Amino acid sequence: MVDIFIDKIVRSINRHGLLEPEQRVIIALSGGADSVALLVALSRLGYKCVAAHCNFGLRGEESLRDRDHAAHMASLYADEYREIAFDVSAYKKAHGVSTEMACRDLRYEWFARLSDELGAIPVAVAHHSDDNIETVLLNLLRGTGITGMTGMKPKNGIIIRPMLDIARKDIETFLAAENIPYVTDSTNLINDVKRNKLRNIIIPALRNEFPDADKGFDTSISDLRDNASLYNEAVTRMAESFIDNNVIDIKRIVTETANPVTLLYEIIKPYGFNHTHASDMTTAVISDNTASGRQFFSGENMALINRGKLHITTLSEAPNEEEYRIKIAAGKTYSFGLTIATMPVESIRFDRNGKSLYLAPEVLEGNPDFAMRHWREGDRIEPFGMKGSRLVSDIFSDAKLSLDEKRKVWLLTRNDTVLWVVGHRTSRHFAVDTSRRDNAICLTMP
Repeated sequence: MVDIFIDKIVRSINRHGLLEPEQRVIIALSGGADSVALLVALSRLGYKCVAAHCNFGLRGEESLRDRDHAAHMASLYADEYREIAFDVSAYKKAHGVSTEMACRDLRYEWFARLSDELGAIPVAVAHHSDDNIETVLLNLLRGTGITGMTGMKPKNGIIIRPMLDIARKDIETFLAAENIPYVTDSTNLINDVKRNKLRNIIIPALRNEFPDADKGFDTSISDLRDNASLYNEAVTRMAESFIDNNVIDIKRIVTETANPVTLLYEIIKPYGFNHTHASDMTTAVISDNTASGRQFFSGENMALINRGKLHITTLSEAPNEEEYRIKIAAGKTYSFGLTIATMPVESIRFDRNGKSLYLAPEVLEGNPDFAMRHWREGDRIEPFGMKGSRLVSDIFSDAKLSLDEKRKVWLLTRNDTVLWVVGHRTSRHFAVDTSRRDNAICLTMP
């Protein structure tokens, strides 16, 4: 049984390309059966193991017992030992998450830092096939697509799972045969969370009624992984025809595909948007053809529909808060490209590209505040030659600017009134009367 257990790990490592021979690897070591078995196996296979233990301090003396056992096992089988203690309560309070999520976040954030410190080496965690079955069932009960039904990945970034094809009973048999001790987390026996209920009640009942349940689960998960791989390949090929320079053409997706919501969801999923977002986006485009101006938010990302196309940016990039207080005076130049001069009115040659603005001298009366800044939601301008006002965002839409292009446009304001949308429109305020015979103020941007 010992050789069979080790051979299964070797096959998994080779099949999924998890490790190179004698490679240095971090082992997430709790002191429990699974992580102890993983440490022993990788050590015997010649890998240079760095055992890493997290002490969450949630179980009093039992947490200290786990820490001591992890340190002891590391002294026997690891080349190096690291440990860390976390303040879970403080993290929960700061981030508004459950105890389970706090522990998970803290653990994986530390593993990532430790991996970077040691040269971006992989982190081996002891998830096994029973854990994978629990994960798939939890995903199914919560509602999931094909990806959620494939369970955990053998390799996900720096995280590797060499025991994902091994059953919990085989791990325990290996440890018993080798007389290797381990500790048991008493909270795993309490049916107060969904995973424990599945582990301790539902799955044993399924095994009792269906003796081949594990084989069926493993076969289905493996088949679904293959299906998901083919599905993702097809989605990628389809998506390419609807994406141009990171701009997604929702209007074409709606009119040219049989399942627009599903395709759009797969495209925007990496940005944290969910299926409901995709449904709302496609509905918005269907209902008014373009749905320009509709915004959607998810975590750090914002999506904006403009003329039937979707622009996604991070909130840290939008809006652009760069702003300069300026002085309107002849001979002034600024680092962002603005130059100011005066010239006789009769010499003015108005351009059509909006890169120059000519103002009557009265613009300086009352010692006003001038600023050059970027567009903000709700900005309006009273355009020269027109009545009323227009949203600057509408001017951008007319120009078919991407969200990134909008963020780069400069605005000149006088006491917070927009006088100039550089490159696009000037206001009627303080416009130059060409019949005058004095000087006008000329502002130019490259």
